[in-house]
Amino acid sequence: MSYLSLVILVYKVHGISLPREALQQSEVGQVLDFIEESEAGDLAFFEDAEGKSVHVGLVLSPFEIIHSSGKVRIDSLDFSGIYNAEQ
Repeated sequence: MSYLSLVILVYKVHGISLPREALQQSEVGQVLDFIEESEAGDLAFFEDAEGKSVHVGLVLSPFEIIHSSGKVRIDSLDFSGIYNAEQ
């Protein structure tokens, strides 16, 4: 059975093919300068200490994101990253 990430699955349902890895996905599309410019459906990428994109989520609004990290959840999003209110 093939693994599909949340983002890949959502985009696939809408007829858009994305590369499998977050790093490869981050190299496709247009980079936004500010989070306030994001729109529902945009992708947000998160880097490790080496600057490599290792996580991706789907923007719901400029300050809200749905992503899968152990489970699918909706979290707050700002210029510093994801805020999980459960932690």
